[in-house]
Amino acid sequence: MKCDFTMRYESIQAKTLLSKPIYGDAWFHSNRSMNSYRGCEHACVYCDGHCQYYRIDNFYTHIRIKENAPKVLQRELERARFQSQRKMQSDTLVRFLNEQDKSKVLDKGPRKIIIGVSGGVSDAYQQAEVKYRITRQVLETLHDFRLPVFILTKSNLVLRDLDLLKEIHKQAFASVCFSITLHDEATKSIFEPKSSTTWERFDALKQIRKAGLFGGVMAYPIIPTVGDSIDNMLGLANEAKKAGAEFILFAGMTLKPGRQKDYFFNVVRRQVPQVYDDLQKIYANNHTYGHPIFNLLPVHPGLQGRIVCQKIGISDRSVRHMPPGEPEANVQVINRLLDLVYYRQIILGKPRNMWKPYQDFAIKIEKGVEDLRNLSDQDLLEERLGISSKMAQATKDILKHGTFKGLTRTQEELDTIGASLKK
Repeated sequence: MKCDFTMRYESIQAKTLLSKPIYGDAWFHSNRSMNSYRGCEHACVYCDGHCQYYRIDNFYTHIRIKENAPKVLQRELERARFQSQRKMQSDTLVRFLNEQDKSKVLDKGPRKIIIGVSGGVSDAYQQAEVKYRITRQVLETLHDFRLPVFILTKSNLVLRDLDLLKEIHKQAFASVCFSITLHDEATKSIFEPKSSTTWERFDALKQIRKAGLFGGVMAYPIIPTVGDSIDNMLGLANEAKKAGAEFILFAGMTLKPGRQKDYFFNVVRRQVPQVYDDLQKIYANNHTYGHPIFNLLPVHPGLQGRIVCQKIGISDRSVRHMPPGEPEANVQVINRLLDLVYYRQIILGKPRNMWKPYQDFAIKIEKGVEDLRNLSDQDLLEERLGISSKMAQATKDILKHGTFKGLTRTQEELDTIGASLKK
């Protein structure tokens, strides 16, 4: 399968923009996401958006511009704010409070949800944004609503909006992360042909961090036999630390059967034939969601990434930041619970019952509960939140020590496996 890179741009009218609410996300920590464009001209060879699942033909070359996106976003946010206000009035937790405390809660208005502006199916800072400026207008709308913003991009074009992002950060927060997977520029040009260079992205991250915004690196997808070498991963982690990244998260690659997988292997066969056979074996299972045959992977990128991060001295986990009005203790507990969820589910592949209760509790907190520190001090966690004594103890430990037994044991297991890999 070949891709004709004659570009076509078409303005369309979006009917909806925001995704359904998302809670307990251990990767991006956003609550709603959107796409300002359909299709993405970065043309990354492994891109999940290219698969038939999303029903976008000519994904790399026919870019649909959602010219009414800011108006649709405003309408949907106004509706969400109204629904949230009604829910607050009838919320069971509010009814527990006395009249004075109740008025304080209601006066704060609806919780500030975190909006993922870029990082979905299409990059909001692809080349079309230079002319059409849809993402810029979306950010202006979010600024008006005083909402926190999460951005994941492969483009340094995001620096154009640094002035606006700093204003958003003052009143809520702005977290700008970069997807960077390949340290070697020649290899990057094969798999990510039209994105900003690796060095442009690291430089942009450095400027983002110097401006006081949050930011890190999502180092995925790490392509087996191509990007999973120690040299590549150490190089990325070193540059991330130099740029002031809060973290660098390493994760693997999925290839869904059909258009995505066929196109990927066509490029590999032409450009890097020496790894073609190995990659064919790793993805020979044609898994519905594109998962590889894990025991054929040369290394597990999550485990190897943790080792690399410990060596460099940088966190291997993405960070949830505190939206305005959300108690600091609640964010602290959510972060540690989702750390456990990520390690047990994604890296260790543990059964659902070993991580889902922690995710469920994180979701409950994220949807809005009272200040956990106050509840803990009054020994009301179980009574008010309807949680088990085990979960209440985990909460108390996080608030007192910054971690809890379940997470400590999980990290010890990871480190034991990591030590065996080093031998």
